[in-house]
Amino acid sequence: MVTKRKFGYETTDGWGYDILKAHAKTNRKYPTEAESVLWQALRGKRLGVHFRRQHPIDGYIADYVCLSHNLVVEIDGQYHFYGNQPIKDDERTAILQSRGYKVVRFTNEEVLHSTESVINIIRQSLKQHYTMQQNEQKTHPNPPKGRESMKTSQQNPNPTPQDGECTSNSPIPAGTPSLWEGRGGLIVVSAPSGSGKSTIINWLMSEHPELNLAFSISCTSRAPRGTEQNGVEYFFLTPEEFRQKIENDEFLEYEEVYEGRFYGTLKSQIETQTQKGQNVVFDVDVKGGCAIKQHYGDRALSLFIQPPSIEELRRRLEKRGTDTPEVIDQRIARAEYELTYAERFDRVVVNDDLATAEAEALAIIQEFLAQEPCPEATEDS
Repeated sequence: MVTKRKFGYETTDGWGYDILKAHAKTNRKYPTEAESVLWQALRGKRLGVHFRRQHPIDGYIADYVCLSHNLVVEIDGQYHFYGNQPIKDDERTAILQSRGYKVVRFTNEEVLHSTESVINIIRQSLKQHYTMQQNEQKTHPNPPKGRESMKTSQQNPNPTPQDGECTSNSPIPAGTPSLWEGRGGLIVVSAPSGSGKSTIINWLMSEHPELNLAFSISCTSRAPRGTEQNGVEYFFLTPEEFRQKIENDEFLEYEEVYEGRFYGTLKSQIETQTQKGQNVVFDVDVKGGCAIKQHYGDRALSLFIQPPSIEELRRRLEKRGTDTPEVIDQRIARAEYELTYAERFDRVVVNDDLATAEAEALAIIQEFLAQEPCPEATEDS
């Protein structure tokens, strides 16, 4: 007997779904610290899409899943690295991949100590799904007018304009060169926690793919897990190789989250991505933002997202309901310090109204990317 799908998000049929659903409900009540941290970054469409936590899929419970983008996110505790558990994890991953899902896995340590890197990888996975959809549409531009294609047409009444075409919804005027022609730009975004920085970045990346925004691929000294590929999720280095690159001043920024476990961004990787025409986004703290801007000069746009006031920032943090009063006090104290860096950024966007702030950030980035590149300096200049 197959369970009737009441809501359209059941991904396991039959009586097994009810059993898994009961277990999932229990799991949600007792999340690990890493699961709680990641859920705060995923919940409420904070990445522009809807994630479900502890959701049954094809006979087992996934930590997080975005059904619209066929993306599963797993956090592996210590037991995942002992006995035959790694083999079971690989088998589950293979099954999900055969069903059309992409699976990304992280350790507790990665989520707790390199949260931004984890979020960036998830964003990149979402963008890869979007790119594959676009490629499929180009390969099959005129699908049969069946029920699914009619549904798609109703959901997307405004088709994407062709090159050079301008519609009332087009963010770029007709005649503007493609923003990814030639060398890409660098966009640095910093803000105090609670200012809406991640929300604005996610909106730009999901709603304006014509900007060709991309996060850089980081390096790590840990070994690849599951189906991770070198140069896709990370560049995998040994601790010795990582330390050698530090000695050689090859990193734009790096961090040792605990002894022997490094994460960092190679200067050469930034060059590789910008030479492909990608406009690389850095979601970093204020010190990192200033350091990147100082290193790249006019090649980078530094953008500071500012709350309308400290009082409003406190109200937003309290409204989240995720932090204790003591933690909120710490965030406010840090925010007051971070706000002193605002004048060091190229542009400041005050997020008093989210839609207005998003539109302002879009206009600033479009203006920056439309500029003619500065001529390269030479020894004779």
